[in-house]
Amino acid sequence: MTDECYEKYADVPLYFSHYYNFLFIYKSGKMDNGDQIFLQLGGSMEKVSAMVVDVNDPLTLEEKSDNEYAYVKNKNNEVVWKEGAPAEDA
Repeated sequence: MTDECYEKYADVPLYFSHYYNFLFIYKSGKMDNGDQIFLQLGGSMEKVSAMVVDVNDPLTLEEKSDNEYAYVKNKNNEVVWKEGAPAEDA
């Protein structure tokens, strides 16, 4: 399911949701099937200080940087796909 899920959602727009503990959190809207995509960027002061965030400009999984954490939850709030590792302090 990993490759299938990524291909299915690679171009879905992800909008800035909030900032917490050196992480910029982006989310998609809920899909018709109940899935929702989450993306965490940053994780350290060094990474965050070099980032530019435009809340009006969505990102996609396809565009995300290496070593970031992305996951998809289904309508039952279960993680059905993930890539990368969450930041240690997140």
